Amino acid sequence: MFNSIKSKLLVWSLSVFSILFSGLGFFLYYELKNIVIGSIDSHLHSDTQLLTSFIEVEKYKIEWELDKAAVGDYTIPFSGHYYQIALSNGTVIAKSPSLADKSLPFHEDIAYQVLTIAGPKGEPLRLMNYTAKFPEHTIIIQAAESLEDTYRIISSFKNILIILSSAAFVLSGIGIISIAGLSLKTLTAFSRKISSITEENLNERIDERGVDREIISFAVSFNNMMTRIEEAFAKQRQFLSDASHELRTPTSVIKSYCDVTLRKERNKNEYEEALTIIKSTAENMAQLIQRILDIARLEGKNVIIKKEVVDIGLILEDVFKLMFPIAQEREIELSLKNACEGIKVSGDKERLTEVFLNIVDNAIKYNKKGGGVVISSETKNGSVIIAVSDTGIGIPEEHQDKLFDRFYRIDDSREEISGAGLGLSIAKAIVNAHGGNIEVHSKEGVGSEFKIYLQLAGKII
Repeated sequence: MFNSIKSKLLVWSLSVFSILFSGLGFFLYYELKNIVIGSIDSHLHSDTQLLTSFIEVEKYKIEWELDKAAVGDYTIPFSGHYYQIALSNGTVIAKSPSLADKSLPFHEDIAYQVLTIAGPKGEPLRLMNYTAKFPEHTIIIQAAESLEDTYRIISSFKNILIILSSAAFVLSGIGIISIAGLSLKTLTAFSRKISSITEENLNERIDERGVDREIISFAVSFNNMMTRIEEAFAKQRQFLSDASHELRTPTSVIKSYCDVTLRKERNKNEYEEALTIIKSTAENMAQLIQRILDIARLEGKNVIIKKEVVDIGLILEDVFKLMFPIAQEREIELSLKNACEGIKVSGDKERLTEVFLNIVDNAIKYNKKGGGVVISSETKNGSVIIAVSDTGIGIPEEHQDKLFDRFYRIDDSREEISGAGLGLSIAKAIVNAHGGNIEVHSKEGVGSEFKIYLQLAGKII
């Protein structure tokens, strides 16, 4: 039954209608019940107030003129309308003729309450208890009304709701089947075409000229979707290597800080500083997942950049602190010269930090044992220039113009430490999104220098 669109549409639609009809029915039922019961409660409240007005207490003498209230249904035995007046100890001092030889239930702890109880004939009864306090006495005034007629009306209303809801449910089912049949008849050819498309022929498209006018927009959307799917399949293999590359650096930072911190016993401040950096790096790792998705939009020029004024000098100092343990571990001398603290640019602090971490990390990875990496900066012609130079293995000239291409690797021998070949293309895209530029100067066997140019956001402080 559930292997066709029509049956699924029918089941889901009827389920929704069933919930709607049931919800509406319950709402109307309980709303009517509350309104009717509320009206009875209001009437009983008025009766208790009226009865209270007929009572007079002078010192130890209680007088009342309840004959004024004992009219109508209150005079007919077991009419369903009752009142009773009692002292706080339960002694009944007056009651309506309709109670005959019966009494309303009395209990001290039910004063001030409205209850539904069994009446003198066993019928459902709505009872209101009202406490009137006089100087010498506390008197309980009770008024009650039968709910038999009320429940009968509510029950009839409930039956009508059930009948109407059932009829509406059946008519809805018939209507849904008819509409679904007509609609799906038009889509039969379209469905056959979709079924014929597999991962091996994702380049096939629906001929929009043969599609009915009513669903032409659907056909266009489907073709566009297939184009995106085809592109997504081509990029899917790159995603894992992309994620691996992006997460490797912060993972290395955390591991290195843990290793360095645990080598010897340290004081509280040193532990706190290490844990703070580890915590910050771990939080950045969580954010990287979302940023990897953002990077997938780079080719479409949809990079998300938070614009805020940031201090490049402070960013470089943070990068230096994060990468220093890694450099030490690999016996590389990492130094920071002229950090230009106070130089402000407009951009995303986290993204810029990501750029510098990536470039410094590469400079350390592709260095020689005992080599050096220098981070420096300067201002020139309204820009700040951040340079990262190393004494590493260098980059062959024929590869330098392709170095920033996505997923480009210079050679397989570097694969063990280079990861996905994505980091520099990501760095370039982020710098470009900030209105800047990145370039490389390198000589094989001598070393490399990366320069990042960013526009200044303010004056030097």
